[in-house]
Amino acid sequence: LHDLQAVGGKVPLLPRRNLGVWFTRWYDYDAADVRRLVGEFERRALPLDVLVLDMNWHTKDAWTGYSFDKTLFPDPAEALGWLR
Repeated sequence: LHDLQAVGGKVPLLPRRNLGVWFTRWYDYDAADVRRLVGEFERRALPLDVLVLDMNWHTKDAWTGYSFDKTLFPDPAEALGWLR
């Protein structure tokens, strides 16, 4: 490893969130489901470093990559703000 470091340099450590607990599931979660899910992690004292909502938060008929399904997330900014 010493020789590899001499040639390629030091490799930086990954951010802590990359090494922690990730939760993801392809499911039509709505804002209330997300709160319940995070609450369940908290209730059980389980770490949750990254929460991935997969693709189902998008609109289904006119997907643009950043269009929230308003039936699932009527106020996306509020939901994302709460998650932070």
